[in-house]
Amino acid sequence: MKITLIALLTLLGTFSALAQSSAPAANKEDVTRDGLWDGRLKGGNYLVRCTQIIALSKHEYVADGVARVVEVNLSLNTNMTVRFYFLEPVRVEGGGAMGAGQQALDKARALMQDAATRVSPTLTTPKVVKSYPLTTHAHTVEFVLPDEDKLNSLYGSLERSFRTGQGRIWREE
Repeated sequence: MKITLIALLTLLGTFSALAQSSAPAANKEDVTRDGLWDGRLKGGNYLVRCTQIIALSKHEYVADGVARVVEVNLSLNTNMTVRFYFLEPVRVEGGGAMGAGQQALDKARALMQDAATRVSPTLTTPKVVKSYPLTTHAHTVEFVLPDEDKLNSLYGSLERSFRTGQGRIWREE
């Protein structure tokens, strides 16, 4: 798991720095009458009947000391769990040598981001990475979002649907 997180963070670390420096794109949400929450993400689509949602949570943790993860979990009236998350490298805090080390890491990430986008504009787009069989989660659907604002918008949309039973279409823009 640690190797998977480190590999993912290598790609996402540069992307998160870029995402935080630019203004976040607005996400679009439309209310529907069909009672379905319809998530249209760049990494795939997810559709669920609002009355099948049993619990909704959002929490933050540090994974293996290398990644800050903000995760939204959706528990359903089935054996399936859905996770939406944002992750970024844990930042080194403090001044002195530690601060200089963080600056070096940030510069290296920026250079890697620049080189990666020259190869392909979608190369640094975050994707769920699984290492079979280590990260196989039976009955788990996972989506990764490129920035925390999008995750917060998605959570708000899910919460409104969960509380009211009213359908929505949420689009990652």
